[in-house]
Amino acid sequence: MTKKITLALITLLSGFNVFAGHANEMELPTASGVNLIAPHQDGYWTFGAQANYFQPNNDFNYAYGSFTTTTNGSPTINDIPSKTFAVGLDNDWGWGVDVTYHFPGEGRDVTLAFTQLNTSDSNSVDADDGEFTTLSPMGDGRGRILRQTTTFTEAKGKVSTNYDAVDLTFGQLITVGRRVDLHPFAGLRYAYINYKASAEYLNIGPVINIERASSSALTVYSEGDQTIKSNFQGIGPRLGSDAAFNLGRGFSLKGTLGVSLLAGKVDASNDYENFTDDAQQVPTILTETTAEHEVDTSTRVVPEADAKWAAAYHTYLDQGYSLGFELGYQVTNYFNAIANNTLDTTIGTSTQYTDFFMQGPYARLQLDVA
Repeated sequence: MTKKITLALITLLSGFNVFAGHANEMELPTASGVNLIAPHQDGYWTFGAQANYFQPNNDFNYAYGSFTTTTNGSPTINDIPSKTFAVGLDNDWGWGVDVTYHFPGEGRDVTLAFTQLNTSDSNSVDADDGEFTTLSPMGDGRGRILRQTTTFTEAKGKVSTNYDAVDLTFGQLITVGRRVDLHPFAGLRYAYINYKASAEYLNIGPVINIERASSSALTVYSEGDQTIKSNFQGIGPRLGSDAAFNLGRGFSLKGTLGVSLLAGKVDASNDYENFTDDAQQVPTILTETTAEHEVDTSTRVVPEADAKWAAAYHTYLDQGYSLGFELGYQVTNYFNAIANNTLDTTIGTSTQYTDFFMQGPYARLQLDVA
């Protein structure tokens, strides 16, 4: 039994040589009762287009809300009740295209595929709505990022992501009995992940200083902005397999499991700007504070895993054409691919890495041309 399985694996690996071939189907030795066949095929092309409705999972906490109470005429911050405000990311449309050439012979092919997803989401909160009386930027444990003004009456957050992936893979079709088709593949993946999170803070009124628990008697206009950027580009080997269970009459259930290991560069930066206009001073006092922190470009190895499952229909047309339709669900995760660089005015800087994850339904259309 062990010898038969070993011989089957050796035969399968040798089948990835796309330049070799025979005129007939190649049967792989297996245990009794199971036929593994690399079916004979004529050369043909497959062109595919896919619409994705994916949701990234990289929410951004941009503000901290709490009530302000007064003790002996001085404002203090009451941490209960309180709430953290975040930009939740919605599903957005993306797309993908691919082209495959099926070599004449025993079920070998090569595929070039491209996938893109661009998303943008935002959220805002206003202390004048009555739920909270003060808002603080997210920062260290006391919610401090920006200098000068430590609390605000309005806050806005925005997150945008740009994702591109290119795959070049070689595959081998194997039929298992009459119902199951396997398609192991191996090759390369290139991925580009650009993440940007920004927040704006606005205050019109007295500035509240948390450390001194006192407020200015002067009405001021204060505005703060912060932007976090992370950019990853990497390339590396990709392995996986497609599987299909044929239900008959052109219908099938399909699934794919894939993994990649990408080596690449991460560029990250964090900058902020704080502007204060004290309109009651003569002359008017304008205070502006800016800072920018860049993280040295670092080389990282980012593992990636993806899976999808779908229901499919395939029909043969006249004159060597066939058409396929697929409707399914996909999940993709790049581990520690985003640098969430935190800039703090009191305790220095630190960089933390988080996953880039996306999931959602998709629809695919393919055309086979002999």
